[in-house]
Amino acid sequence: MGEEIVARNLRVLVVDDNRAIHGDFRKILGSMDRGEEALAALSANLFGTDQPAGEPALPELKFKIDSAYQGEEGLAAVSRALAEGRPYAMAFVDMRMPPGWDGIETVAQLWRVQPDLQVVICTAYSDYSWQEIFKKLACSDRLLILKKPFDAMEVQQLAATLTEKWRLTQEVRLTIEDLEAKVQERTALLETTMAQLVQAQKLEAIGQLAGGVAHDFNNLLTVIQGHCGLLLVGASAMDAETTESVKEIQAAAIRAANLTGQLLTFSRRRSMQTKPLDLDDVVLSVARMLQRLIGEGIMLHTRLLPGGAWVEGDASMIEQVVVNLAVNARDAMPDGGELWIALDEVTLDATAARLHPGSRPGTFICLSLRDSGSGIAEEHLPHIFEPFFTTKEVGKGTGLGLATVHGIIEQHRGWAEVESHPGKGTTFRVHLPRLSEGAALSGGLHDVSPVPGGNESILVVEDEPAVRALAIKILEAKGYRVQAASSGAAALELFRQQKGKFDLLLTDLVMPGGVSGAQLAAQLRAGQPGLRIIYMSGYGRDIAGVGADANFVQKPFDPEHLARTVRSSLDIG
Repeated sequence: MGEEIVARNLRVLVVDDNRAIHGDFRKILGSMDRGEEALAALSANLFGTDQPAGEPALPELKFKIDSAYQGEEGLAAVSRALAEGRPYAMAFVDMRMPPGWDGIETVAQLWRVQPDLQVVICTAYSDYSWQEIFKKLACSDRLLILKKPFDAMEVQQLAATLTEKWRLTQEVRLTIEDLEAKVQERTALLETTMAQLVQAQKLEAIGQLAGGVAHDFNNLLTVIQGHCGLLLVGASAMDAETTESVKEIQAAAIRAANLTGQLLTFSRRRSMQTKPLDLDDVVLSVARMLQRLIGEGIMLHTRLLPGGAWVEGDASMIEQVVVNLAVNARDAMPDGGELWIALDEVTLDATAARLHPGSRPGTFICLSLRDSGSGIAEEHLPHIFEPFFTTKEVGKGTGLGLATVHGIIEQHRGWAEVESHPGKGTTFRVHLPRLSEGAALSGGLHDVSPVPGGNESILVVEDEPAVRALAIKILEAKGYRVQAASSGAAALELFRQQKGKFDLLLTDLVMPGGVSGAQLAAQLRAGQPGLRIIYMSGYGRDIAGVGADANFVQKPFDPEHLARTVRSSLDIG
C-alpha cells in the first residue's frame, strides 16, 4: 500500500443524503479535463512548479468517488476501506443529514477510525460558526468548509489540493516511521556496544589484576622451584622419602607455574610459546585437576592415543581449551552425568576435508570432549564461538569461553567442530596438525648433561629478596663470583665503583626505583660494550619487550636452566 499511497490516492468519499449531490461530484471530479489552465496556475501558486507553456500543470486526474447517504453508512465505508488497505484520501460531508448524525458527529466518527482523513464540510446554512466547529472537533488542519451551492472549479481545487496534502502527510509519516525504526535500531546497537564495552573494561581490569598476581606469584614459584632443584642436586644426602617429598613439591610448583601461565595468557602478558607437545601428557595433567573442578557428581573418562599424540603447541593454552570445554560440559549437567575426553588420529583426504568447514587434507590429532548434558539448541549452534554470545543466565557467563577456545585453536592452525542435540549431550572435536615422528622425538629430548660452572664475575639485579638470594646461591654453587643489587639505581652505583670488573649482568626487567632492567642494561653496556646480559621476568619474552636475539630466562626457572643460560651466554660472547 505504501508505494500507492505516496504516489497519489484519488479515492474520495461523498457523505450526503441528497442523491443529486453525488451525481454532481461525479461529474466534477470524475475527469478533470476541463479548466486545466486554471489548475496549472493553481498548482504553480500552491507548489511552486513551473510548467512549459501550452502544457497542463496537472495530469488528468480521475477521482474514484464512493457514496454514502448517512453518517453511519460513511463510517462503515471508511472502516471497510481501511480493512482492505485502500483508505480514502478525503471526504465531502454534508452538514445536515436527517434523521442520523449531522456533519459534525459524522466527521468526529470518521476521524476516530481514520485520523488522517482530509474533510470538507458542505453546508448551505450557517448552522455552526467556525469557532463552534473547532470547539466540537478540536481540529483545524484537516478540515475545510464549502458553502453550497459550490463552484465546480472550487471543488476541483479542493480535491486536487487535499489529496496531495494527504499524500504528503503519508510520506512524512513513513519517513518518521523509518527514522524511528533507525533510531530504535541504533539505540539497540548502542546498548549492545555499551554492554560489550563495559564487559571489555571489566575483563581488562581483571586481566591487569591477573597479570600482576601472576607476575608476583611467579617470583614465589621461582623460589620454591629453585630450592627444590638445589635440594635434588644433592639428593644423595637425603633419604628416599625426603627426596620423594621434594619431587612432589617441585611437581606442584611446575603445575602452579602452568596456571600462572594461563593467567598471563588471559591478561595478554604472555605470548604463545609453542614446542613439540604430547597431548597424552596434557590430558593426564589436566584430568587430575578436572575431577575436582567438575565435581563428584560427574564421572570423568579419558582415552589416550597409544604411541603419543604429538602436536606443535603451547601447553598452557591447550590446557585452557580443555578446561573451558569441561566447565561448559559441567554447567550442562547440573544434576550430574558423564564426561568423556578422548584422543584419536584422523587423516583427511581432499574429499573428506570438503565435508568439514575450516579443515584441510592431512593427518591430525582429534581431541574430543563429549558430555551427557542438556545439549545446545540448533539455532544457537552457528553462534556459540561468537564473542559475548552465551545461553547462560545473566551473571553466569561472559560469552568469552568458547570464543577464547576458538581463538586458541586457530592460533594452533586447527579447527573445532561441535555436534549437539537437546537432551542428548554435546561433543566438541578439536583438530590439531599432528607432528611427524622425527619432530616429536627431537622435541621430546632434553639436555640432561651436567652444566659446567666458571669463575667469571656476575652482577645480579633483582628487587625480590628471595629470588635474588636464590640466584646468588645457584651461581655461587657453580663457582662464579657474584655481587647483587636490589634496584637499577643501586646497580648503577655498584657498577660505577667497580667499572670493568663484571663479565655478565643478570637483571630482572620490572623493578621499582625508576630504572628498569632494559634501561640498566643499556647504560651499563654503553660503558662496557662487551658486557654479557641476561634478562629475567615473570612475563613472557614478547610482552616483556625482549627481542628474540637477547638472552632471556622466564620465571619460574630451575637452577640447571639458569646455570645453562649463564654458561652459554659467557661462552658465546
